[in-house]
Amino acid sequence: MSMPPGTHTLDEMFLCLWDVAQGLHCDALIHGNELSTHLREAHGIHGPDNRRVFCLWESCNREFNKESLARHVEEIHLRIAYKCDCGRIFSRRDTLNRHKRNEQH
Repeated sequence: MSMPPGTHTLDEMFLCLWDVAQGLHCDALIHGNELSTHLREAHGIHGPDNRRVFCLWESCNREFNKESLARHVEEIHLRIAYKCDCGRIFSRRDTLNRHKRNEQH
């Protein structure tokens, strides 16, 4: 089973569309698997996991605990999908991992 149209993998490169000032985006090229590091180092997203932060990806402005921000950007903005060896596809890594534990993959 192939990936659904419009979805991506963590191995791909992405243009960072985090708002930086006056309608401009960061525009850095980042690997999907380096998103958390980029958010921390380039955009100051650090501190305790329960710290409240806003998603500034293309003016999303949704508020999250810091621990949920990268997962939100992966799922909603980058449309990253995770494929199990059995062929099922998940929009979140934690859901794939739970599936693997429950299905004994």
